[in-house]
Amino acid sequence: MTSLKYGLICFSVLFFGCSSQPTVFVYAKYLDNQQREDVTRTFEQSGKYQVELNEFDFPTSVTTNTLLYSLLLRDPDTIDAAADLSASAGFPIQRTQGLTQGNNWYTKNSMALFLLPAHLGSQAPFFVQDLVHDYLADNCDVAQSLTLAKDGTFSLQFATPNHGATKESVHGTWKYRQYPFVELQSRDSPYADFYFEIEQFRGADKVSEIDYLKLQLLNGSLPEGCAFLIGTRI
Repeated sequence: MTSLKYGLICFSVLFFGCSSQPTVFVYAKYLDNQQREDVTRTFEQSGKYQVELNEFDFPTSVTTNTLLYSLLLRDPDTIDAAADLSASAGFPIQRTQGLTQGNNWYTKNSMALFLLPAHLGSQAPFFVQDLVHDYLADNCDVAQSLTLAKDGTFSLQFATPNHGATKESVHGTWKYRQYPFVELQSRDSPYADFYFEIEQFRGADKVSEIDYLKLQLLNGSLPEGCAFLIGTRI
């Protein structure tokens, strides 16, 4: 019985000790593999945090390295400690703010790091990762959708007049060489077949505000005025 009680006590200490560690959610969308490893290793070696990396989009207001923390953190000192660890991993924090709403982790013992590589900085108006989406055709009856994949390939789906059923598609590679232009090059084509201009604007419906990303056709075999659109609720 004594051994059993001792074992339960040890288990409880270990369990609650681990569960009391705050979780750091690292928004690593713009980090390469080495940077992700550096951040993860730095925090894990401290023995004070659990780390979870993700590739979620940044809030539109975040343009510098930012630390957002839950107001329910059990130890407020972990905020400054996390900022110091982030800096030692190569990502000094420029903004720290408590979060009261808007994320599923804000009621937990946790914080979030939004990290940007130094060579990008806050001056870059747009990142290539921001273009990776499935877009719907806008003002373009002959097309149905456009997918820009993370591996640099694209798929352009055409539509027939009856219920928008897919008739055929075009595949190839896409490139983002300079803001605000995107080019699509079909397979076996010696040059780009489509050029689009990036447009960003904010709209709203009855539910909430929406940030839109629009690819407006500049030239190519699609009808004039064709565009592809995606919206993200704020």
